[in-house]
Amino acid sequence: MYEILIVDDHTHLVDSMASALPWEAMGIAAVHKAYSGEEALELLHYHAIDLIVTDIQMTGMSGLELASIVKDKWTKIKSVILTGHDEFQYAQEAIRQGICNYLLKPVSNDELESTIRALIGDLQLEGEALVSQQKLADLFRDSLPKLRESLLQELLAGKLPASSRLRDKLKLYELPFDEAAPFLMLCMRIEEDFVGTDVYSASLLEYAVTNIADEIFSPRFEIWHCRDDYGYVVFLIQPKQPSEGDAKEWMEETERLARLVQHQIKRFLRIKVSVVMSHWRAFPLEVPAAYHDLLSLFTDYIGFQTESFFHDMQERNVEEIRPLSELYASPTFMQLLEVEQWDAAAAKMKRVFEELEQRGNRTREHVFEAYVTIMQAFSFYVHKKGKSFHDIYGREAEKMLKLDAGWSIEPLREWSFRSLEQLQTYSGSLSNSLRHDLINRIVRFVNEQVKDVTLQSAADHVHLHPVYVSNLFKNETGDNFSNYVLRVRMDAALRLLKQKETKISWIAQEVGYQKPQYFIKLFKTHYGMTPQEYKNSLP
Repeated sequence: MYEILIVDDHTHLVDSMASALPWEAMGIAAVHKAYSGEEALELLHYHAIDLIVTDIQMTGMSGLELASIVKDKWTKIKSVILTGHDEFQYAQEAIRQGICNYLLKPVSNDELESTIRALIGDLQLEGEALVSQQKLADLFRDSLPKLRESLLQELLAGKLPASSRLRDKLKLYELPFDEAAPFLMLCMRIEEDFVGTDVYSASLLEYAVTNIADEIFSPRFEIWHCRDDYGYVVFLIQPKQPSEGDAKEWMEETERLARLVQHQIKRFLRIKVSVVMSHWRAFPLEVPAAYHDLLSLFTDYIGFQTESFFHDMQERNVEEIRPLSELYASPTFMQLLEVEQWDAAAAKMKRVFEELEQRGNRTREHVFEAYVTIMQAFSFYVHKKGKSFHDIYGREAEKMLKLDAGWSIEPLREWSFRSLEQLQTYSGSLSNSLRHDLINRIVRFVNEQVKDVTLQSAADHVHLHPVYVSNLFKNETGDNFSNYVLRVRMDAALRLLKQKETKISWIAQEVGYQKPQYFIKLFKTHYGMTPQEYKNSLP
């Protein structure tokens, strides 16, 4: 769907044209109106306009001047000139300014509709050319390394897509990893100080490291890598022909090649790396667990030692105490509450308690860990809103602020969901109050700054984006911001006109119009008489 802007200093012509054509059936989603070239330019900054229909002669900025500016700043916009002047020089100038069509007044609705439909056809053809299959294919292929890395980062973070969706992505990204085959993971720490190194040089070094690993492993293994949030380079490895050897033989071969990668990086790149290596794990379900195990090896066994190689040969017991991975998986409770994603927060809470129900996670320590983390997120949200727990939870706040390590899973579950619902209820009432307060501040500003007010200045006053202010004003009041400003200015003009000694040119400037003729035209449209006629009618 497209958006069109109609520009004419005859307000009744703009309003008539805006309601005369079947815009939605033509593919036009929004019709914007401007009553001067200056107002048109302001609207162009805040809306994605595709087509402009403008009169050629207007008070102040002409249609040709407007078209010239549009041609320089918004090259994709199609322009149509409407004029009653059929002199050849106007047509020549319109062509030079990049006008797509030049129509003589009076223009029938059928003729205007036919012209606009043709231009929409041109826009569609241009769009199709822009997203042609070849261009998309080239762009996609260029993006493949980044897409592969991003997918592996998601798996490391525990964001496991549905099996069918993962298979589709692996195929699309040309990653021949088999869900039925196990994998090994390598985690590599580059032990160089890159302070002062530019991003380009650091990226080249990382590319060289992964390229060495690819060269060494690729004859017999599939290899897939990414850089994690801690600067480690993580590799996933699967044999290309698993039937050619058993698990032990493949493990020994992988370790031999991993040590060779470590040696070759030092030899050719003159840098030291430490490597930790996992045992065989199930793909993709155990990717997050394998990753966290390797991170633990760095902290628990390697520490600050350099050029280390550690092979995790010990199988993990499923009954051993483990951290609650869902509790800390991104997005965290704190992140979800910050953007008020209540349904997502409730879904995450459900997953946390499902993990707590597992046999190895039902300890009092795990329950207390979950309580502290959830309480921390609630505290962050409440204090960010400038409130205390008593403001939102009342008497129950005292219980919440007593850390109860004796809670079992079920009472904690009940408390967590009930407290989350109370926060959501508070958020809804707060949002309504904040919107009402914002509208009141904007209205006061318009009335106080009637001479110089613009959408931008009103938005600056409340520290928000102009497009948001425009939409908020429309949704909350049912009126356009520009229409409201016009009414305020006309009301102010009416009051000033009652002072008979004042000049109309002075009143025009006082209510925000530099050109008296434009003010007179707006006043007559609004009240059905000129300012002078109104003055003369006063007793």
